[in-house]
Amino acid sequence: MNYFMVKRLILKDWYFQRGPIAAYTAGGLLALAFIALGSEASFYAGTVLLLTVMITMGIHLAMVTVVQERSDHTLPFIMTLPISPKEYTTAKILANLSLYLIPWATLTIAALLLFSSEGARDGALIPFTSIVLTQLLASYCLLLTVAIVSESQGWTITAMAIANLFLQGFLYWLNHQPNIARGMKGHGAVWDQMSVTLIVVELLVSVLLLSLAFVLQSRKRDFV
Repeated sequence: MNYFMVKRLILKDWYFQRGPIAAYTAGGLLALAFIALGSEASFYAGTVLLLTVMITMGIHLAMVTVVQERSDHTLPFIMTLPISPKEYTTAKILANLSLYLIPWATLTIAALLLFSSEGARDGALIPFTSIVLTQLLASYCLLLTVAIVSESQGWTITAMAIANLFLQGFLYWLNHQPNIARGMKGHGAVWDQMSVTLIVVELLVSVLLLSLAFVLQSRKRDFV
């Protein structure tokens, strides 16, 4: 493993994406500020903005750091470096995960702290929020996996559309689950078996998707 080249490729992506990531994080914090205002209108606006920021951030990272490298003919330059497809895949996964996970974790923790504060239904929204935000992480892992394996804008856009359609259906289904609905209308966080299982499954799916990307890319002998 050429750790030096892997590190340099990770730092390259961080250098070029540091501005957008800061902007997305600021947008997410602005969304939480809207939610904190307490009115029904600000809560709705903040929720929509927060979901939009997290979804757009994932799309931006996958498209710019992976797909665009091939469409902009940056990949031929990388082919000249002393790096294997396995090392290139490792760099891409680690760079993208760190770029996404840091703002995702920051906004997730901030949201959970906000919903656990006094006057926020005593934490009733915490399970629902945790499930939805973890689902966004799984959707991003799907998008990143398709982008890395296919290196195709068309397939990546298709994966993006499928993930977003699934999210809409998932939100509808989740809102109509009796235990979730009762918890959101009541006081205090209700961590039942279904809530915990959903989060565990979402995390496992995220790991499996990234593992699949690594395995498939590692079998390649070149970047063509």
